[in-house]
Amino acid sequence: MTFSENPIVDIIINNYNYGRFLKDAIESSLNQTYSSINVIVVDDGSTDNSREIIAKYSDEITAVLKENGGQGSAYNAGFSVAKGEIIIFLDSDDM
Repeated sequence: MTFSENPIVDIIINNYNYGRFLKDAIESSLNQTYSSINVIVVDDGSTDNSREIIAKYSDEITAVLKENGGQGSAYNAGFSVAKGEIIIFLDSDDM
């Protein structure tokens, strides 16, 4: 596989009821030194404040809000909107 000179990297953050960690995961993704990134946050039907946090970043991320279906379905939902040449999966409690 050959990548372009500056491949777009999609960071897909999977989230379910991890609002207490989500801001840090989003911030760390947005603050990467590599500039060609898209951050996709998939909320898998959270019942905490996760969607409020996601809404605060609406101009900087792609939000995918779905009913709870499990981690695999959340990753698939994020992957379905990804456009980058490189895909990175990140849990919402990771930085």
